[in-house]
Amino acid sequence: MGKIKPHLIETIVFGIIILILSLGAYSRNQLWNNPKDLWADCVKKSPNKSRPYVNLGFSYFGSGEYDKAVPLLERAIQLDPNNASAYFTYGIILQKTGEIDQAIHVLKKSLEIDPTFNMPLYTLGVIYLGKGEYNHAIEALTRFVKVLPYFPETHHLLGIAYATQKQFDKAIAEFEWEIRINPYHVLSHVNAGQIYWYEFQNREKAIYHLKVALMLDSFLPNRSGIQRLVRLIEGLS
Repeated sequence: MGKIKPHLIETIVFGIIILILSLGAYSRNQLWNNPKDLWADCVKKSPNKSRPYVNLGFSYFGSGEYDKAVPLLERAIQLDPNNASAYFTYGIILQKTGEIDQAIHVLKKSLEIDPTFNMPLYTLGVIYLGKGEYNHAIEALTRFVKVLPYFPETHHLLGIAYATQKQFDKAIAEFEWEIRINPYHVLSHVNAGQIYWYEFQNREKAIYHLKVALMLDSFLPNRSGIQRLVRLIEGLS
């Protein structure tokens, strides 16, 4: 067998180097394409840092794997008791799993650690609304929209809270604001339309919002009842 020429050896070695680098890049790209794998790798490489545990826990939360997320978040809090994001994510999971009182406690802890971290306010507002604690819901959501006035759904939730307290002027203002953010928000149209009619006897605005809701959603709950209400209002002179 003849000797391999020097330039051919260089070509082979260069090709091997390129192959190794390519495989390394492919491996890293595979990690980046899967957040769980990426953050699991970060946890493995930095086992004493809190943030990778939070991010891996959040990835499991996103896929509904709460049982896998919880120990990661508990470990994150153990490593850094002042990690507001860890408490926030943990609080959301507690809410989802029905541990409401504990969720409130954990979310308040997140706010206590970082008063500028606003997302816990939104979640607390949702929880309080579900519990029927409307004044607390209004307080939390009002604080939230002062910082993030265009966050989806918040004004609608505030409108519901105000309506339950019979503060209909404020309720209408919130539903209208939600509609400005998202003109296709069906329930804001429905709620606004009903309040405009039943509370203010504003025929024009009531018909407008109710008709928009019917147009936007063919499967609207109580669609037939809303249609009857529109016909009733239109029939009145």
